[in-house]
Amino acid sequence: MSDNLLRIGTSAILASTALLSTTSNNIANLNTPGYTRQRTEFESNILGLGVGRGTTERLVNDFALKQMWRDTSSVSYANQYLSEASRVDTLMSDQSNSISTGMSSFFSQLQTAINDPTNAASRQLVMGGAQTLLNKFNTLSTQMTAQNKYLSQQLETDAADANEQIGVIARLNQEILAYGNNPAKPPPLDLLDKRDQAIKELSALVDINVLDAENGDKQVFLGSGQSLVLENGKFNLFTVAGEPDPNRKTLQLKAGTNQNVVINVAETDLGGKIGASLEFRTKVLDPAQRELGQLALAFTDAMNSQNRLGMDADGNLGGDLFRLPSFNALPFSGNTGSGAITASVAAGQGKNIPANDLRITFTAADAFTVEALDASGNVIPGTAISRTGVTFPVTVTSDDSNDFFGLSITLTNGAPAFAAGDKFDLKPLSIAAQNISLATSRPEAIALASPLKGEKTLTNLGNAEIDKLTISSVGQTGNRLSQPANFTDGPISITYLGNNEFRIEDSGAPPVSETVTFAGADYQNLLGASVNFTNAGFDFSVKGVPQVGDTFSISYNTGGFEDNRNGLLLGNLQNADMVRINAATTVNADKYQTFTQAYSELVGTVGTQTSQARVAAASSKSLLEQTTAWHESLSGVSLDEEAADLVRFQQTYAAAAKILSTSQTIFDTLLQAAR
Repeated sequence: MSDNLLRIGTSAILASTALLSTTSNNIANLNTPGYTRQRTEFESNILGLGVGRGTTERLVNDFALKQMWRDTSSVSYANQYLSEASRVDTLMSDQSNSISTGMSSFFSQLQTAINDPTNAASRQLVMGGAQTLLNKFNTLSTQMTAQNKYLSQQLETDAADANEQIGVIARLNQEILAYGNNPAKPPPLDLLDKRDQAIKELSALVDINVLDAENGDKQVFLGSGQSLVLENGKFNLFTVAGEPDPNRKTLQLKAGTNQNVVINVAETDLGGKIGASLEFRTKVLDPAQRELGQLALAFTDAMNSQNRLGMDADGNLGGDLFRLPSFNALPFSGNTGSGAITASVAAGQGKNIPANDLRITFTAADAFTVEALDASGNVIPGTAISRTGVTFPVTVTSDDSNDFFGLSITLTNGAPAFAAGDKFDLKPLSIAAQNISLATSRPEAIALASPLKGEKTLTNLGNAEIDKLTISSVGQTGNRLSQPANFTDGPISITYLGNNEFRIEDSGAPPVSETVTFAGADYQNLLGASVNFTNAGFDFSVKGVPQVGDTFSISYNTGGFEDNRNGLLLGNLQNADMVRINAATTVNADKYQTFTQAYSELVGTVGTQTSQARVAAASSKSLLEQTTAWHESLSGVSLDEEAADLVRFQQTYAAAAKILSTSQTIFDTLLQAAR
């Protein structure tokens, strides 16, 4: 009997010791990240002879654990997206950086100068307003460029962190597997905790799916399906590269067993902190930079184009107010040719630049296609512009009949020249807003006057006069106006011959004369109805009722400094549709919008994305709190519960010790009785 009591008491002491050890370990690891509460359970021994074998296990709900990993990824994604979007939103909403405010101020100053064209002080204010506006463009663009560089640097750091966790999971898989499944060996609970913690930390970086292999391994996959951790310690690692733009880092996977195998990663499906950074860049930062550059180029080119059609305060034809940058196309690493491509804004075509990057693809050595790209870098259907049978070098220029997206593109062959399959990306907008400068600081350069004036002869008998004298181009083939103040074969005289006929003549050598006949008394665009003067670069109408023999003249506006006709046209640009809406447009589509509308759309898009990110962050945080509470209710250490168990197991230990004491007493009594 005492032998049985000794066996029972001994097993009870050992069991209580194990229970106290497990409870103490739980309390000691209360603040250990990733620690899972443990529980020791025993089997009863056969024939009622004490406690049998005990097993210590983790208290974990696999479904709650995996849900917590998913919610961790969602929270990390939402917080990172909100953090980055808030920076841009704050930047755009700051009134000191507002392009809309800068433009309103510029056009207000311009209107003051228009009201008094001879006032030098007013002109100087216009130049100051122009520089202030450029400074705003520069500030916004520079800040966005800096944020883009930071994201690329952060991507490299986060990819390295992800690779570290991938390696840890693969190594722990091997160590856990080495323990085997022998029931006699205690399970490596600490390694299981460490593996789960590594998976949680990886889930904060990317969205993952975790599968349990038959051998006990944890296999980890991206949410988009690519494998990260496989069986038997095999794994793939992230790598960061820029193709073709070295400054725009993208994420790829390289096979751990063969570094030459590269797997593309879909940025929009990546999730986690890394996915948020990439998707923010794709959906918010890059489009904002492009739209800002588009607005800057459209505005400055429009001002240049209209200023060139006027006469400045020096009496010369107007020139450029702003200096626009040129751009280099980025070749893909797989190109076999060595040609180079550059581009610039085609004069007067800034309104046709879309807020897109462009791709130039060679379909043959003498043929290429220019296409617009969407935010993800994919070609937009219906935007292809092709040229075949090309002899290089060549420059293709946008004009009213050729839409090369508002650009003048120069393709220069190398040695070897372009080859079929060669690709280039052209990014004219990314940093355009910070590379525009004033072409002159002289207020006299503002061309407020029109270079031509129309006059009627004082002895005319009718009341007709020159009307709608407009300048359309300067310096092109056939134009009568050229720099600096040259009116070729001018002045032009107009004589009414009766019967709705006008004779138009110039004073060139030899002189050119032509008769223009109208069907009725609506004398619109006389030069447009002519043959010899149709490309003069300007046109005019006659209003009123002329009499036979009445004469009129068109001459250079020498000394007409109080004239503000071109200034009015410069001011009208504020409300003109000068910014292209889409790269792909249909015939009857609304293709353009005003500067203010374009900037408002930019600010509104950033604000909407930030607001949505704020809601998503709050929602995902609430879900994670619920999931964490669910997980912690089973796997978390509760001091109250552990303290109660500690008291209970102490009492169990004391009772077991009493059994041993009783067994000893009985044994001693038996020995004495036998003497």
